[in-house]
Amino acid sequence: MRIEPARPLEPLPLAQREFLVEVYGPLFGAIGRLALPSPVRLSDFVNEREGFLRLTDVEFATDGDMSATSQEGPLTEYLINKTGIELICQPPAEAIERRSEVDPDYGKSLWQALNKMAVDANADLRVPKERHYVQVHTHRFTVGAYLHLARGASLDAVLSHLPTKFVPVTDATAHFLAGTGEPTTIERKLMLVNRDHILLVAPRGD
Repeated sequence: MRIEPARPLEPLPLAQREFLVEVYGPLFGAIGRLALPSPVRLSDFVNEREGFLRLTDVEFATDGDMSATSQEGPLTEYLINKTGIELICQPPAEAIERRSEVDPDYGKSLWQALNKMAVDANADLRVPKERHYVQVHTHRFTVGAYLHLARGASLDAVLSHLPTKFVPVTDATAHFLAGTGEPTTIERKLMLVNRDHILLVAPRGD
């Protein structure tokens, strides 16, 4: 009996998880779909020090606020260098509704997990947390938000030794000048602030 040689197994395609994300840099504001391979953990995504974010179906804001009407034109794909990103934001409900033709629950579970990370960041899960209201200044943005720290932890020690590139803050309000030169304000439930762009942090009390 003739034995046929075994055929090599074809690698299984990696499942992709996609969610809607806002990114802001010194000269741009954009919203698009971010795809993560299933084996990639959320912590790896947040903690990765280098690399690019690959966004598809990208729209650029005309005035800096992604809940407003975006720049007209075909949706495209971009690779955005993480080192140039100042803020990564959970999109507002209005922006998600505009893109809901893709999936009504677009990225909701992933953002819920990231939001939990913001509360649990920087400390052992068994350690009680305290939230501290701070004002964070980057080159373009002034962000007022809550930073969640372990009880008794000092703000300067945590920020100096934080192993992540992006600092998670909640209930955030960011003020900045839009491309038109007009003062603009955005409010987001969760923001990730690039630590490399932080110039000043001012505790403001709870």
